[in-house]
Amino acid sequence: MARMVPRLKLLLRQRHWQTHRTFCDEYDKAAREIDLRFVGTWPSRVQLHRWVSGDLRGLPYPDHCRILEKMFPGLSVRQLFELVPSDQQPDMIGDLLAPPRAGTATEVHDLDLSGDWWAAWQTWKDGAPRIDTHPLVAHQQGDLLQLDADRAVPVEDGSYRWRGELRLWDNEALMGWYHATDAAVRSKGTIYLALHTQGTQAWGRWVGMSYDGPVISGLGAMARSQASVDAVIRKCLEAEHR
Repeated sequence: MARMVPRLKLLLRQRHWQTHRTFCDEYDKAAREIDLRFVGTWPSRVQLHRWVSGDLRGLPYPDHCRILEKMFPGLSVRQLFELVPSDQQPDMIGDLLAPPRAGTATEVHDLDLSGDWWAAWQTWKDGAPRIDTHPLVAHQQGDLLQLDADRAVPVEDGSYRWRGELRLWDNEALMGWYHATDAAVRSKGTIYLALHTQGTQAWGRWVGMSYDGPVISGLGAMARSQASVDAVIRKCLEAEHR
């Protein structure tokens, strides 16, 4: 009876990427297409062995997941680490990479919210209100979104880089948390956003620690373009003041 191994092991063998050095080269190629900060962050030899031996509990860290899904387009991280027979044929692996056929159950899925977004947040600095608008990248695994956001303005003006997590509920709501990743910035909190039925924009509120206090709340919005998010947050502000 064939031993069960992660699908990743078979894919690496199929592409002749199974040596650590070759894997790292391919990892860096994918990383350059996502964010240059990820170049050189490949797993150690020990980590890679755990990935392909089936000893890993759960999934790798989110940044690794992003790179792996870039290396193997069409497969989710969960599929890469799914245990399959070690003698599975390459053409069976390839079937997973092919687009779904019309009428199959795989056509029914949650909204795809991965990719580039713009966010706008109602905030304050020293009591003065403003709207901070900035780009962010969403990486989706099933109903979980990992967010990586840039600053809207320099740190000294009250902005910061942040990361967060949002969970998609019934294709109609996003709930989660965020925390600052800039040094010496303590801002952190929670987010609730209502999601448009087409998944192109979302709006709601954030609550958390801010420059102006330990518990501050404001409106927030996300959309696929800067013009769209500006329009959404403007409508939210108008509705707030009616």
